Amino acid sequence: MTRAIALTRATLRALDRIAVVMAYIAGLVLLAASFYITVDVIGRRFFHVSSKVTDEFGGYALLVGGMWALAFALTTGAHVRIDVLMPHLPRWAQSVLNYAALASMIVFASIVAFYSWRLAIDSFAMDARAMSFLRTPLVVPQALLSTGFTLLAVHGAVIFLVGTLESVRQGQLAPLPVLAVSSELTEGL
Repeated sequence: MTRAIALTRATLRALDRIAVVMAYIAGLVLLAASFYITVDVIGRRFFHVSSKVTDEFGGYALLVGGMWALAFALTTGAHVRIDVLMPHLPRWAQSVLNYAALASMIVFASIVAFYSWRLAIDSFAMDARAMSFLRTPLVVPQALLSTGFTLLAVHGAVIFLVGTLESVRQGQLAPLPVLAVSSELTEGL
C-alpha cells in the first residue's frame, strides 16, 4: 500500500509539473495574442493595414489560454466553487462533497476529452479546414482543446486516487490534495 501511495504521489508531482508548463504556455499565448491584437488595431486605425486574421488568432489564443490552464487551476484550487455552506458543515461532510465534486469533474472532463479527440481525429481524416482566410486545419485547435481536457481528466483521476489510497491507509476519509497549494508549484506565476 505504501508503495502504491508513493507511486501515485510521484505521478501527481509529474502531472503538477506538466500542468505548470502548460499554464505558462497558456499565459504566454494570451500575452502574445494581446500584443498581436494591439498591433493590428493600431495598424488598422492609423495605417489602414490589417492582418485580417486577428479574430481567428484571438480565438485560438483563448482556446489554448483557457483549456491548457484547467489542470493547473484544479491543482491550485482556482476553479470556481460555491462555498456558502461548506464552512458550516462537519469536516467529514466537506470531504465527501469534495470527493463528489472531483468525481463529477473527472466524468465531465473525460466525456469532453473523448468526444473532442473523436472530433479531432475525424477532422484530420477529412482534412477539415476553417472557413477563414488562413484555412487552418481544424485538427490543430481541436487537438489543443482535447489535450487540455485530457490532462484535466487524468490529473483529477490521479488526485482522486491519491485521496482514496490515503483514506484506505488512514482508515478514514483523507482530504484531497487539491487545495493544498504548493509554493514551488505556483512560484513565479
